[in-house]
This record gives sequence, C-alpha cells and structure tokens, in this order.
Amino acid sequence: MKNRKQIRGDGVKLLLWGISAFFAMLILITVLSCVWYVHVTYEKYADKELYRTEAYARSPQFWSFQFTDRQNRVGEAVDVTAKIYAQKQTAYVSFDEIPRALVDAFVAIEDKRFWEHEGVDWYRTLAAGANYLLGFSDTFGASTITQQLVKNMTGKDQLTLKRKLQEIFYALDLEKNLDKNEIMELYLNVIHFSDQCNGIAAAAEHYYSKTPCELSVSECATIAAITNNPAYYNPIRHPQNNLYRRNLILSEMHAQGYLTDLEYQNAKNTPLELRVDEKSATEGINSWYTDMVIEDVISDLQKEYGMSRAAASHLLYTGGLRIDIAMDEEVQKAVEDYYHKRIMLPSSEDGTRAQSALIVIDSHTGDILGVAGAAGEKHGNHLQNFATQTKRSPGSTIKPISVYAPALERGLIHYASVFDDVPVNFGTNGRNAWPKNASGVYRGLTNVAYAVSHSTNTVSVRVLEQLGLRNAFRYAKENFHLSSMIDRFGESDCDLAALALGQLHYGVTLRELTNAYTVFADGGVYHPCRSYYRVLDADGNILLSNPDHGEVVLSRANADLMTKLLEGVVQNGTSGMIDFNHMSACAGKTGTTNRDCDRWFVGYTPDLVCGVWSGYEYPQPMEGKNVSVRIWNDVMTQLYKTGDYQTAFSVSSELVCATYCKDSGKLMTDACAKDPRGARSEVGWFVRGTEPTEFCDCHVLCSYDVQNGGINHGFCPEETIEEVGLIRVSRHFPKQVRVLDAQYVYGGSAEELSPNPNSSQSYFANATQEWYIGDSAVEFPYHRSCPIHVKKEETEEKGLSDPEVLPIPWGVPPPLEE
Repeated sequence: MKNRKQIRGDGVKLLLWGISAFFAMLILITVLSCVWYVHVTYEKYADKELYRTEAYARSPQFWSFQFTDRQNRVGEAVDVTAKIYAQKQTAYVSFDEIPRALVDAFVAIEDKRFWEHEGVDWYRTLAAGANYLLGFSDTFGASTITQQLVKNMTGKDQLTLKRKLQEIFYALDLEKNLDKNEIMELYLNVIHFSDQCNGIAAAAEHYYSKTPCELSVSECATIAAITNNPAYYNPIRHPQNNLYRRNLILSEMHAQGYLTDLEYQNAKNTPLELRVDEKSATEGINSWYTDMVIEDVISDLQKEYGMSRAAASHLLYTGGLRIDIAMDEEVQKAVEDYYHKRIMLPSSEDGTRAQSALIVIDSHTGDILGVAGAAGEKHGNHLQNFATQTKRSPGSTIKPISVYAPALERGLIHYASVFDDVPVNFGTNGRNAWPKNASGVYRGLTNVAYAVSHSTNTVSVRVLEQLGLRNAFRYAKENFHLSSMIDRFGESDCDLAALALGQLHYGVTLRELTNAYTVFADGGVYHPCRSYYRVLDADGNILLSNPDHGEVVLSRANADLMTKLLEGVVQNGTSGMIDFNHMSACAGKTGTTNRDCDRWFVGYTPDLVCGVWSGYEYPQPMEGKNVSVRIWNDVMTQLYKTGDYQTAFSVSSELVCATYCKDSGKLMTDACAKDPRGARSEVGWFVRGTEPTEFCDCHVLCSYDVQNGGINHGFCPEETIEEVGLIRVSRHFPKQVRVLDAQYVYGGSAEELSPNPNSSQSYFANATQEWYIGDSAVEFPYHRSCPIHVKKEETEEKGLSDPEVLPIPWGVPPPLEE
C-alpha cells in the first residue's frame, strides 16, 4: 500500500504529464492550424497556367495605332515590331536540346534526390527545420529544384514559416501537373544567370557564344555555378569565385556517378575560357519607349499574376505575346531625333555633361506618346531612365498640385487673393528669414496670379498654411497620384518645405509629375498614363488590359482657372522665354531645386502635356537659365509643325472676368487709382459667384507734397499738396527686411504724428522703434516726412539745421519697379 508521500509524488507526476500533454496538444493544434490555413489560402496564388511549357516559345509583337480620333480610339493598328523591337530574343530551349551534363550539374549540386522525390525532399526539409528551430541558422536550406522553380515563378522568397509551407504545397501541386523533364526544362529556362541573362539560352550565348547543346561539361558546370549567387559567381567579373564553385560541382558530379574519372579530370583541368561576343552585346538597342513598355508589362504581370520578375520577363520575351502600345510614331521619332542629335546641355567644370529627359502624354487619354530617358545616343538596354525611374525633388512644379489647385477647389483663394510676400518666420534664433524667393527679395502685397507666374515661395507657404498640411498631402498623393511621396515616421513629405516648395525627401519621377498635369489640361480629369493598351497571350486571350479610367479631381471651372494662372507663367512669368505660344495656347510651371541641381518644366497645350527634367546624374548645380524650358519649347514647336493639334484652350462657362485692385483683390476705389506706382487695376478670372463685390480697404488717401516729396504733416502749402493712395499693411519683423513696397506703406494719420526729420526713414518710423517694419532699401523712401515744410520751431528745438537748406533731392522719387 502506497504511503502518503508516494501518493503525493504520483499526483505531481500526473499533473506534470497533464500540463505537458496540454502544451503538446496546443502546439500540435497551432501547427495543424497553420498548415490548414496555408493549404486553404495558397490556391489563389497557384495559377497552373504559369507552368505551361508550351506557352514559352515565341517572340512578342508590338502594335501601334494610327488614330484619326485618339480619344475615341478610331484608327488603324500597325505592326511596329521590326521598327522598335530590335533586341535579340531569349530563345526557349526544350528538354531535348539541353545537354545532359547541364541537367546533371544542377541535380548534383542543388537537388541530389530530384529524380526520386515528389517535389519536396523530406529528409532535407526535416533536418533543415530542426536546424532552424534549434537556432543554428536563420535559413531553411532545403529547397529542391521544384521548390526553386516555384520561387522563380512566383517571386515569393521571404524567410517565413508561412511562405515555406506555401512553397511546399506549390511544389507538391506542381509535380502533379508536370513531369520531371518538364520541371527541369522550365527551371533552366527561367533561372537567372547574371548580366541580365534569364534562361540557359541567353547564358550560353552571352558567356560562350554557343547554343546550349554545344556546351562542354566544364562549360555546363561554369554556368551552373552562377545561380547560387549570380553577382558573386559571375565568371566575367569574378572568375576565381566561379572557378572554385565550378570545380565543386564537377566534384559532386563525379562523386554521384555522373562523370567518369577521365571526364572529371579533363573537365577540372580545363581553363575557365569565356567567349563573350562583344559585337552582339552592342546590337539590338531598344528605343526608350520599348524599354518603358517592357518594364511596365513585366511589372503589371507580377502584380496581376503573382509572378516573379524572372518569370514575368521570360513570359514577355518568349510567350508569343501581342502588346498594343500607346506610342505615336511621329511624336517618338521627333523626341528621339532631338535628344540624339540636337539637344544642347551644359557641362560641369570637370567636363561631365548634364542629363535630361522628356515625356509627352495625351492630356485626354493618358497615352504616353513619346519619351526620351536620357540625352545622346542610347548604347544599351534597360539603362537608367531619367523619365520613368529617377526620382528627384520637383521644386516649384509641385505648387499647382499641392497648394494652389486644392486651395481653389476648397474655396480658400481665388485668382486675385492677396498675401504678403514677406518672410513667414525667422527661425528659432529670430535671424534667419524663411522662405526666400528665387529673386532674392520680397515684394510685399502680392496676389495669387502674380505669385503663380513668378513662383513666389512665401505666398505658396501662406496658402498652404490656410489649406492645411494633411489636406495638401492628400491631394498631391491621392488625387494627383504622386505616389512616390512618403509619409512615415522619421521621413515625411507632409511638411511646409516639401508641399509648398517641392523639397521632397526622395522626389518624384518625371512621368508621374507630368501625368498629374493632365488634370489641368483636361478640365479637372486625371488620366492614369499608360504605355500600352492591352497584352494578349499566344492564343489571343487578354492577359493585361489598361483602359483609360478618368478620375475627376477638380471641378471644370477650377481646372480652367488653374490653366489661366499657369498661362501667366508662360506669358510674363518664369518661363517667359517660350515663343511657342505664338503657335498655340500653352500653360505650365517651372521648377528649380536647392543650389539649382534640378531644372524642371511641365507645360501643356489643349492636347499634349510635356514634361522636361534636366540635371546631372549625380546632383550638382546647373549654371545659367532653365534649360528645360528651351528644350520644351523646341520639341513642342516641332510637334505642332507636323501634327494636327488644337491651339486654343476651352473656357468653362462658369468662369467670368472682373477688374480688381492688385493690392487687395477687391473692387477699385479712388485711392487705388492714386497709388504713386500707377493705377493698380488688373483684370482676372473668377468662378462665377466668387468675383469681388467689396471695395478695396487696403489703399488709404494721404496728403502728399508732390513738389518737394514727402508726407504732409499739416505744414505744406495747399498748392503743392495732392492726395495719394498708400497701402495699409501690418508688419512686425525681428530684423530689418527688404520689401519692395515698404516705401508705399501707410502708417497712420500724419497729422497725429510728429514729422520724422530723417529722410531715409518712413514718416512713422519713430512710432515703431520696438520692431522692424520692412525697408525698400532706397535712399529716400516715398513715404518720408516732407523735409521742407517742417515747423521751424520743432527743428530748432531738436537742434537741427534750417530745413530750407537740408540736402534733400527735389521732387518725388520714381515709382517702384515691379
């Protein structure tokens, strides 16, 4: 009979066993749940059509369209494959054409039990899993050739348990649909061999100028060695690394019985001799447009079908696809001719030539009609495309997108809204005025029309403050689809400098920035740009479709109003050097980044939106004027000489004209007309119902001695006095700031202020000793006190000279130039 101590011990053992059983059951349920979840969800990725070997056998065809009506797609399809697609195709190699030594090399080094297992090598999988769980390594290291094919075809290679389980199910499923030879055939046709070689045909031609069936045993091992780490084992750049792995592969082939002793020794003793055909490397140069289409199709295949880049690329090159492209042959020809032969760009002191890119988009459809990714002759394929791939800060070209158009749409501003062009802040130390304008000076009271045409930074910041950072960012990224903009912890474009001045963290591409301007060109509708319309497979089935999805971003009236504002940029603003506007109405916006490293111009006509970027590949300042404006003018002039395009913008019936005061944006008064700078009237455009109805309250009539120059404090004779209109504005600066209109500022009733005998200051300067009010930096400001008719008693009381002999120039200073 058990004593009490033994019973207690048995109870503890039973409890521990129960706890262990519970946790074991919990772990088992968790594992089974994960497996069940993966098994249920993996099917949506396992598109068996991707594994059809017969689909990979033919080169693609490119079709363009000669439209009589592009917007309604009325026209004729034209086969342009021979004209634009000169690249040597990646041939698909059947299993019968693959040398046995190459198959043996891959099996020996990658998957010894390839011919026996059913897609998964369970011995290696269990060993690798135990190794991973015990923490000896952070990789699984057990993928079979079938599993590697799955990774190459789906692009899924994350180091996660879920992904590994999915891969196992994929591999098991794949082995049920294809036999071993088909799997090996497809694997060798999609795997990457460095130097942009996808598939064994490309690798054999690139490294040995041979077809695969002509490869020797050592050459097969050399090529097989590349795939483990294509950059590290590239036989051209790292021959010693490749030679080491080649010999390892040969050793494994010998040990596993694929090579006899003699074959092994002969192959091992063969030098690593490549026969790279330099001539073929320079043949078959695609146009920039073709490269763009290829990248777009590959990217969209990846997104649509969950394919890897290698699989999508192989499908494009060898799947017999038909691609209907959006290119306009005449536009592309004109763009290429200009960028190859006629473009003139500056060079830096070390002789480096600046670069440039251009893209032309149909404003009504989003069709990309032509593109140049860089200046000069194109010497290769898949090169850096400055139009579609490079991201740079857009500078002021972002202002219409992130500031002015959203503010118009929300009713915060109109054409004549006035803001003070003075510093918004002075930094934490109160000494650094921000922002600065490209002109280097502050103008004072400035309306939106002038601010847009002359790219006034302070006004865009002030409008942005009214609009709100989050609203502006949302408009730019979501409505205008500047998808490259970021908003994350530590790095965000949701700030004043980014949204008001275009100082983005990483920037945007020329393509997406130009595309955003279709909103203004087409009455408020955003058209996603496209390089192709659709992609058909070899059987005529639609793989990809790219229809025009017009999205209303602005009202028609505000879009047309924005065009009126941007026409001012061309007519009398920062791109005034354009003479193309004699051929057609045009509008646009310039942009310059810090230190003049990037120069932009995005301009449009009723039918075309054209964007140009210029700068150095590695950013450095560009001297001189904005070369992008000249390039735009040259290319668009050529396009309009040969093309049939509209030449006048349509104007919404909701827009009306009205006259207003430049300094208030309100109706003119007598005081406005008597401004010493001349009548301040201006005509602008307004959405019906927003035109000014109130009279100007900015101008104030003051008594002025027009004969002697200066404000009348009540002592000037009537025959020399006239009324003038000064501007009422409040300014308080911690340091003196040059403001061009400062000498015309009204500072209160002169009769209530003592005259200021200092003729280099305003008549009211003595009343503002505790702060600065701005200075026009002229020797004798217009609003000084009249120096001649100051009370003699006051001047004598202050110990000053006789006012009749003060060295004051006779007459009135000339009006301030704007």
